[in-house]
Amino acid sequence: MNNKACGSRFERIFARMLAMEGFWVHVFQDNRNGQPFDVIAVKNGKAFVFDCKVCTGNTFRLSRMEPNQISAMKRWEECGNLEGAFAVKYATGNIYILPFQELMSLRSRKIKSLDEQQAGEVGRKWN
Repeated sequence: MNNKACGSRFERIFARMLAMEGFWVHVFQDNRNGQPFDVIAVKNGKAFVFDCKVCTGNTFRLSRMEPNQISAMKRWEECGNLEGAFAVKYATGNIYILPFQELMSLRSRKIKSLDEQQAGEVGRKWN
């Protein structure tokens, strides 16, 4: 399976997982035109946005945060919404929810990647 197909599959799986937790969920399909988020989920009047990333190895490279995703997440927060996050699936199959601002802080400190253990320290493991 190629990277795009693998990523699209994870977006759909992650959306189903959110729906099973009682969220209203929408997966954005038009990523080729620069759509900055993959998934939006709403529950109890709170909206959350996620970008989904799949790691084929044991690290998530922070360089995979694309400029349009960064600017959109910043703007999302400037508009008074809750912080965006990256849902990162590691090769083990474990998924971690990594807060956008924490990832930006790591990037500013010149940290280039997170292994799975570090992801658990930065964010939280999905059940």
